[in-house]
Amino acid sequence: MNFRYKLMQFMSGRYGPDMLTYFLLGCAIAVSFINIFLSIFVSRTVSALVQLIVYALLAFAVFRFLSRNISARRRENDWFVSKINIIKRKREFNNQKKADKYHVYKKCPYCKAVLRLPHRLGKHKTVCPKCGKEFNVTVRK
Repeated sequence: MNFRYKLMQFMSGRYGPDMLTYFLLGCAIAVSFINIFLSIFVSRTVSALVQLIVYALLAFAVFRFLSRNISARRRENDWFVSKINIIKRKREFNNQKKADKYHVYKKCPYCKAVLRLPHRLGKHKTVCPKCGKEFNVTVRK
């Protein structure tokens, strides 16, 4: 039997890599590079503690990779992906706000909904479509 077949047999029923595993490996590599510079400027004990963090990240990534509890690993990854998607959506929304020159974005003081209003200078009254309350908006520049 060749090595590839044995590896396929070993990985059968195991979870394998996912986005959280790749993130953990990336964090371990980043912290390891930081530790290279820390070992120059700080004491050996601090460097050793940071290296333990690297080993813990690697151990957790390997544990997830080889785990047979697929449902638990999938729940962990789904939680991680949902948090990453929230961050991505906020970043995309902020980029959209910066690129939009014809509108101004204001929050409703009552329900905190973000309203996209036309970019007309001055003081205006507007009604929130979500809660229906009226409030004043000042647009500058």
